[in-house]
Amino acid sequence: MHADVGRRWTLDELAAVGHMSRSAFAAAFKARVGTAPLTYLIEWRMSLARDALRSDTRSISELAAATGYESESAFSTAFRRVVGTSPRYFRDEARAAETAPRPGAR
Repeated sequence: MHADVGRRWTLDELAAVGHMSRSAFAAAFKARVGTAPLTYLIEWRMSLARDALRSDTRSISELAAATGYESESAFSTAFRRVVGTSPRYFRDEARAAETAPRPGAR
């Protein structure tokens, strides 16, 4: 899933890659990683999205497609659920923080 984050992964496909049944894969993944596979995938995508929103010039719709979402709306809904703010607000705040003067700096 790390190598193809934009792919529309299903639990069946992930289990097949691991040559396991869905239930065995889900249990093994959760035991090793601490979270369910698809929850991990969403969190990984949002981590990549946060990094991109801080430093990337792609539009939010381009970022949505790159992280496996069919629409900007679906991406924004998932981002808000995981991060707590909209992607646009997150990007604007991150960019404002970069340009704000640092304490003690002249």
